Amino acid sequence: MKNQQGVKVSRIGQQVDPVREAIASQKPLLASAFGFSAVMSILGLTTSFYMLLVYDRVLTSRSTETLLLLTVIAAAGIIVFSALDSLRLRLLWRVGMRVAEDLSPRVLRAMVATASQTGGTAARTGMRDLETIRNFVGSSAFASLLDAPFVLIYLLVLLMISPIFLGIVVLGGMLLAFIAIANQRATDPLLVRSLSLSAHAQAFAEDGLQNSDVLEGMGMSNAFVGRWRMQWLQSLALGTTAGDRDSRYSSLSRGVRMLIQILLLGAGAMLILHFKGTGGIMIGASIIGARALAPIDAFVSMWKNVVAVRLSWARLGSLLEYAPQREEGIELPAPKGRIEVTSAYYVVASSRKAVLSNVNFELKPGESLGIIGPSASGKSTLLRLLVGAWPCTSGNVRLDGADIYAWPRSALSRYIGYLPQDVELFSGTVRENIARISDGDSEAIVRAAQRAGAHEMILGLPKGYDTDIGDHGHSLSGGQSQRIGIARALYGSPRLIALDEPNSNLDGQGEEALVATLAGLKADGVTIAIVAHRPSILQSVDKMLVLRPNGSVEMFGPRAEVMQHFMRSAARGTAHIVPVPAAGFV
Repeated sequence: MKNQQGVKVSRIGQQVDPVREAIASQKPLLASAFGFSAVMSILGLTTSFYMLLVYDRVLTSRSTETLLLLTVIAAAGIIVFSALDSLRLRLLWRVGMRVAEDLSPRVLRAMVATASQTGGTAARTGMRDLETIRNFVGSSAFASLLDAPFVLIYLLVLLMISPIFLGIVVLGGMLLAFIAIANQRATDPLLVRSLSLSAHAQAFAEDGLQNSDVLEGMGMSNAFVGRWRMQWLQSLALGTTAGDRDSRYSSLSRGVRMLIQILLLGAGAMLILHFKGTGGIMIGASIIGARALAPIDAFVSMWKNVVAVRLSWARLGSLLEYAPQREEGIELPAPKGRIEVTSAYYVVASSRKAVLSNVNFELKPGESLGIIGPSASGKSTLLRLLVGAWPCTSGNVRLDGADIYAWPRSALSRYIGYLPQDVELFSGTVRENIARISDGDSEAIVRAAQRAGAHEMILGLPKGYDTDIGDHGHSLSGGQSQRIGIARALYGSPRLIALDEPNSNLDGQGEEALVATLAGLKADGVTIAIVAHRPSILQSVDKMLVLRPNGSVEMFGPRAEVMQHFMRSAARGTAHIVPVPAAGFV
């Protein structure tokens, strides 16, 4: 069942670990892999028994036939062992793939929601963390963990051969386990810090790549590389310290394992000297003892991977738990475009600072609104609330009476268009970007481009609508990207359009086309909200909303009244905000 935030919880009220749940859903495959491990553990005794029988039966009887028969049987056992090992690894690889397939949509959706509202490293590393878990589940390291329970088989065989062998292996295993625990306590904090610093350094490098123009244009590249190198070296230093400690414990563990082998051979020799054993028993017990200690060896050798998986698991759980959740309702009829904003507040969770405070206004279908105010007054945040990208901390924004944040996004996308301040295009063609990352309808794509005044510009590109724009639209100019972004906002039949500084990168011709576009949308009865600093784009709006620096409303009303108010206030010298040059509205 789910709680009010849509997060799965158990019947006793505790939240279910999504990663554990995804792995548990693959029980049939895991059970098969576990069964293979059981059979393989028995077949793992093949070499030991072969040596034992060769020493005790073949060499004493000097029988070639017995040797050939034992060799054929041992070869068959090894062939079956190899086949089962291959099948087990293939099964575990598919378990990892299915776990990733199950979680990847939720993880990516949580990354998008988190990056949109709060950002942070977790919003970037989610898919890498999922890959880390997938690769571990499908690896031979995880397969070796499945072998651990079957150590009891080897211990039982050692007991049947001689309790002395069992005692040596058990005491040796306890000593190796103690060394492994000491190794974990000595290296774990350093590895955790090293991996965390490495993730931060990688995120910092990605920031630099996204802002490469600024780095090159302002000569900041060397400073950027130097700062990244400092973070990277800190990660390496901690990793090196952890590696040094691990090498000491690993060397000690390796020495103990060699000592155990010597003790097993020595004990076997003592049994032979006292006529209580044979050479075959001595060699076989030595091999079986090594097999019994193998899981501890594997655990020590892959400890760094275990730490990385544990961190990835914890980050994924935190990401899925704290990602913004939507309580989406049922799909509603197509809206007409009536907007009601009631006592809307938006507070940044990390700083508890109110970006918007007690915003109230209403727009009728087909009305247009210009939003103005000084920098950091919450204009862009208000647009995000209007299209339902972010939720109100308190209060609400309603579209045709329904909470827009709770409206199913896939259904709402047909009725809204949004252009952010920083236009972000996706890798692919112009066609796919206008159609909102889909093939879309050719007629609707061209119609959207024509309404945005971008059709002729697109036809001038090398392949027209099928032009590949590169990563983030790097092959386009700022103005071209903005006009394609406007066309994307107009794709389909939107009833609400929100544009954040849509003319910031446009030339005179592009701005004229935008003015014509807004006039056409107004004629079609589309509700429009625009944030702009250049006055020409706001001349045709019906109403204006002025925000104070603290995010509260300075004034809301018809455009002419708002501008007359500010002109009178400016003449008296009492204006709190002069949003745009008054001359621009004459």
